[in-house]
Amino acid sequence: MNLVKGARADITKNQPGLDEIIVQISWEAASALDIDASIFMIDHSGKCPGDPYMIFYGNSSSSDQSVRHSVSSQSSKKTEAFSIKLSAIHATVQKLVLTLTIFEGDQKGQTFAQMNNASMKILNRTNNTELLHYDLGPFTVENSLVVAEIYRKENDWKISANTGGFAGGLAQLCEHFGLEVKEENQSVAPTPEQAKNETAATIQDNKPTVNGNAPTIQLSKITLEKPGDFISLKKADKINHIAVKLQWTKGVDLDMHAFYKTKDGQNGHIFFGNKGKTDKSPFIALDKDAGVGNTSGNNEENLVIKTLKDVESVIIATNIFRFLPFRKGDNFAKYDGKVIVKTNTGDEIDVPLTSNEPGRWCIISKIDNINPAAPKVININRVQKNQPNIDEY
Repeated sequence: MNLVKGARADITKNQPGLDEIIVQISWEAASALDIDASIFMIDHSGKCPGDPYMIFYGNSSSSDQSVRHSVSSQSSKKTEAFSIKLSAIHATVQKLVLTLTIFEGDQKGQTFAQMNNASMKILNRTNNTELLHYDLGPFTVENSLVVAEIYRKENDWKISANTGGFAGGLAQLCEHFGLEVKEENQSVAPTPEQAKNETAATIQDNKPTVNGNAPTIQLSKITLEKPGDFISLKKADKINHIAVKLQWTKGVDLDMHAFYKTKDGQNGHIFFGNKGKTDKSPFIALDKDAGVGNTSGNNEENLVIKTLKDVESVIIATNIFRFLPFRKGDNFAKYDGKVIVKTNTGDEIDVPLTSNEPGRWCIISKIDNINPAAPKVININRVQKNQPNIDEY
């Protein structure tokens, strides 16, 4: 069946036993136009009950696994798909709103007028037969779109092709559907007290994943507070620069170390004695040594990872460079330190040094790229006496 704009149609009414469907949204566009599809799971109030009910590149599945997101590309054509098990959708969810947005479209002055041959179709997941087809566009000034709604009607599911445009990007759609988004002010450096309050507010609004539970929506800087907390990096296929900073203020000589494992099973170690290179695999390099001589102040060391294409995992660690024995009460939590991970796709993730355990080494965080479609930053914060072995992490 072909849909036209404004039309409504049955999905399950005339399909006995239909429970699993695939919604595919496809388009053609220049690579500079970075389009993303999302689903907002909406309750009786017309709002999203919470962050886990928004499914997009930063949260690829709902907590009940009823909606799962995937991406595929063929030459100039891109398709984003949502695999949906209708019977598993929570009873509070009344409709699924399908949307398209342009990543940083506002800043770049981009609109959906630059998108061509866009369409949506619904397939029976069991036998892959097409149930509905809907051609989208043309569009003019829009940079956010509500494409369609899949909604409950008594005991069945229907679709409404109520396509409409929005001004603004994904953050504006989140706010429209009741999700609070904290945007970071890039133009003014916060005072320490402002930074403290901002971090607390960010965690309240955007609590990171803990112990493998479903990830939540992250559109701003977040802090992984506890060991085991993790977050998936945005837009993994477009990451071409990861900056990792070790930052501390107390008078102690910390050294930054990166222990890595490549996809072909080779282990390596980047530190002040082997700073690495960004033009040679695994494309990891360290800059100057800082905090020499136990200097207090704004100390930092910086690591650059140009690409994850050859890397399976990296652990970020620090140790205390000291000739004298450790003093009683020494621990890494005392040094006002943290690791900051920033990507070219907009992630900013803080991992504070929080361990009160004594020891010479602290393994702070891990970048896990075992699944290249969803690399993760993980809070480790484990202290030990000897140099770490990445195979143990």
